[in-house]
Amino acid sequence: MATRTTNASKFYIQFTGLDAKPLPIKSVTEVSYEAKVTGGEKPLESTKQGRSNRQTSSGGFDSSPTMTVEAYLCASEDSSSKVMYNWFNQAMPTSDGGSGDWAGSRRSGSVIVYDPDGKTEILRWNFFNAWVKTYSITDADCTGGELAVESYEFVCEKIVKQFSKLGS
Repeated sequence: MATRTTNASKFYIQFTGLDAKPLPIKSVTEVSYEAKVTGGEKPLESTKQGRSNRQTSSGGFDSSPTMTVEAYLCASEDSSSKVMYNWFNQAMPTSDGGSGDWAGSRRSGSVIVYDPDGKTEILRWNFFNAWVKTYSITDADCTGGELAVESYEFVCEKIVKQFSKLGS
């Protein structure tokens, strides 16, 4: 079986119901869950052999899973930058210039990773009922050689990591 790497891979995002084609993105910088764990701090007892016994309980998750996606700033109507900003703006309160439709702006979709040739899917994160929690953009510096990058942190009801079958 061939080993594939995500170095120099191509990353795309695709939204259910918004756009049929995957849109290129710069990167996925974080996918995280925070577990709610109690106990384990103090030993309950010590055995004759000197081992400490502890009790730890898992109570699910403290918060919903999150995912941070970065895209290069682009004004083209079919760019990932524009599609994600319109999604963010849909949920933003009207008092801040948005559409104020937080409940109606939840989206499902996938972040898809392809190998460097862009033909073979390596893995994907499927996200469900997500909304944009935070938006930020890098500093604009006309003297630098860097492109402007936007970051979108999504809060999701669920994220499922799915590996693709790789050929040998």
